[in-house]
Amino acid sequence: MIGYVLLIALAVMMSTIVYQWLKTYVPKDAVQCPDGVSVFIKDISYDCTNKKINLTLKNNGKFSIAGYFIHATNNSAQKIATIDLSPNILSSNLENEGNVSEGSVVYSYIDNNFWPQDGDDLRSSTFNVSSYGTIYKVDIIPVRYQEYNNRQRLVSCGQSRIIEEISCDR
Repeated sequence: MIGYVLLIALAVMMSTIVYQWLKTYVPKDAVQCPDGVSVFIKDISYDCTNKKINLTLKNNGKFSIAGYFIHATNNSAQKIATIDLSPNILSSNLENEGNVSEGSVVYSYIDNNFWPQDGDDLRSSTFNVSSYGTIYKVDIIPVRYQEYNNRQRLVSCGQSRIIEEISCDR
């Protein structure tokens, strides 16, 4: 009888220790963008003949950003854009031409260098969409680097999402 009690006590004690140890692997706070991150689509044009999308963005928020996620839909009834256009970047005014990091277009690998300014600091990019058919919507989500546990993490600013319906330029 004493053996069973000791066995159960040992099992409870071991499970408590394992639980406390595993809790250290789960992040306590999610890394989030600050309120006030915002971008504005200054110009977007879709050339259906050459299957290219030209995009010009302006940072009109309170904080600098590192870049953006860009997705599109090729179905007019589809609500959520699922086609990742970032690997199809042709040209951009990026620090190093065509930077793509973790599925996003980034202007720099080290910091948030697209600052909100009063002037016309615009960032333009061209994407090849020839393998996707006709594009109906573009979804843009800004990203920025945030420090978490003494490391720079690329964070999605989902609250600043822009969804733009597009049509062919003729």
